Amino acid sequence: MMDFLFLFHTFATMDKERINDMVDRKIVTAFQEGLSIGAIQSDLKVRIKNFTKTIDNDKTVTYDELYNSEFENITTIRFRYGITYIKQCEKRLKDLEWIFDKKKRFPGYTNSQIFKMIQFKEKLEKDKLPF
Repeated sequence: MMDFLFLFHTFATMDKERINDMVDRKIVTAFQEGLSIGAIQSDLKVRIKNFTKTIDNDKTVTYDELYNSEFENITTIRFRYGITYIKQCEKRLKDLEWIFDKKKRFPGYTNSQIFKMIQFKEKLEKDKLPF
């Protein structure tokens, strides 16, 4: 019972950044394990499909309605988590495609290093540094 309460509390208090970080950590781990960009993209697509199916099975709300809602406006925790996860997976699918297409521009860098550069660029943009 204690494990369930801990898991529920952790799940309920997840913010957008923590959910996005979960997706990114899975990608970094996959690169470290030697998986190809294509294999990682396939895994992300399966995750999107599974989350979408879960949302579609609930008849109280539509997928499009949730997808177009702001994080804070999605009251059901499970849906908030799922939609945020889907959006981050979609974003990372595009980033992985970009890495695949532009790999030759970065000789000597691994896919994982290029992915981490993308993450760093996003962090700099988010922090709105004064220089």
